[in-house]
Amino acid sequence: MQPDTFSQQKIEVNMLGEFSITINGHQLTNLKGRTKRVWMLIEYLLANRHKDISIDKLIEVLWPEDECKDPLNALKNLVYRARELLKRLSQDSRAEYIQYIRNTYSWNNSYPCIIDTEQFVELIKRGADDKLDVETRISAYKDALTLYRGEFLPKSAYSNWVISLSTYYANLYTESVQRVCRLLIQEHRFEEVIGVCDAALTHSPLEEPIHKMLLYAYLSTGQRNQALDHYNYVIQLFYKELGVDISESMRSLYKQLMNSINNVELDLSVIKNDLQESADIRGAYYCDYDTFKSFYRIQARTVTRTGNSVYIVLFTLNDLEGGIPKPKIAKLAAERLKSSILESLRKGDVVSAYSNTQFIVMLPLINYENAEMVAKRILQRFRFRYRRENVKVTTRINALDAQP
Repeated sequence: MQPDTFSQQKIEVNMLGEFSITINGHQLTNLKGRTKRVWMLIEYLLANRHKDISIDKLIEVLWPEDECKDPLNALKNLVYRARELLKRLSQDSRAEYIQYIRNTYSWNNSYPCIIDTEQFVELIKRGADDKLDVETRISAYKDALTLYRGEFLPKSAYSNWVISLSTYYANLYTESVQRVCRLLIQEHRFEEVIGVCDAALTHSPLEEPIHKMLLYAYLSTGQRNQALDHYNYVIQLFYKELGVDISESMRSLYKQLMNSINNVELDLSVIKNDLQESADIRGAYYCDYDTFKSFYRIQARTVTRTGNSVYIVLFTLNDLEGGIPKPKIAKLAAERLKSSILESLRKGDVVSAYSNTQFIVMLPLINYENAEMVAKRILQRFRFRYRRENVKVTTRINALDAQP
């Protein structure tokens, strides 16, 4: 093939979010079935296109479990099929995209090729260059973040080589989100911070620093309702997905949020509307543990004055030996226990997570016998919802102590 023919070729490759290869305007994506290993070969050669790959390395990548009886011939056949597929895609029967030189295979870089992962890394390097002006750096970071449409080669995520690169690009993405947000905060461009964080959380929903930056941006733009809603959402999200309470690390932002609620509102109906819950919410009130403590202290003061009884019930999940259940077991069991508690109680009852495997409940206007009945009803519902015999639930019931 003549040199000028190489320059006429145009190859574009996407690896972030979904793999696709486009040659001269013809795109191929989502190969399945018998072509899966062909797809893997093309992906690997493109991801390592500046390297010469040995036959042994390719065999290791393509048949990691040694399930191939004749790997040398299998590899030759695979390369042939990959070459033919790429020729059909480009509609150029003379094109040779995969090279074989001195017992190694490689992608033929004589063809101009644009790959999103390479652009992604280069743009981030530009954004990190503190010799450039702030606006140029922000623009580079934003362009890079736009390229990140999802994890690296998600359809091949089972492969060891993909796992390591996927982690690398995901970490690079979240670090870049934080870096560009810091630059935007320096420039007091808080609305842009909100946009960047909102987009980032679709890809990285459990990145605590991004949630913190979004909360800070909401506070800085006076959007206190959005900030409070997002704070509560984050607390619930982390508990549900990871079984952890992150309220401690967010407490300083929460205090800023509470301190920011100082604007004057003369229309009481506006304030009432802000205070009201959604009408379709049923069952007990669920809150973080800090809020639960506030409710407890209010009830303690009320009991002193009225003499009404209030009981506290602690539900604890254990394994069959009395220890803490394994994380996967604990997560599912805790979700079922939480829903059983909320659905079994009245709207005036308050519930919070005390730990990954414990829930604490406040039952006002009730006596000890009724508190026992409530606990029994919750356990019955939990056993109906959670049929596995790998956990047990213990309960402790105590009366709330009046404020001295």
